[in-house]
Amino acid sequence: MFTLTSQERHGVAIREATKKGYAEAEEGDSINISFPGSKTRRGRVGKKVAQTLDTQCMQGTLSKGLRIRRLTPKECFRLQGFPDEMFEKARAVNSDNQLYKQAGNAVTVNVAYAVACSLEVVEGV
Repeated sequence: MFTLTSQERHGVAIREATKKGYAEAEEGDSINISFPGSKTRRGRVGKKVAQTLDTQCMQGTLSKGLRIRRLTPKECFRLQGFPDEMFEKARAVNSDNQLYKQAGNAVTVNVAYAVACSLEVVEGV
């Protein structure tokens, strides 16, 4: 379903448990595609950011033709901070289903590093 905004841009209305009942997704936004008919889910649209990946990796993105497509295993690995070489090694011995699970169970390297760098060093502990 297409929606016109005040800026005359086209988007897609995604059902959410908000006062409006929907959130508008634009090209490049992430969309949580698990439970598409849910009336109780909120925050299903990420504005130019990816949402939390789980083992199912039910994240999609709105592409140029205003079509929702699921993220590929490679995109999920990239979001977790892994280089393409590591993905290719994992792909050689795993199915796509296993790759989605591995990406969803991974700790995001860049985030873990940033958190560790921000911790204060306490002497004597």
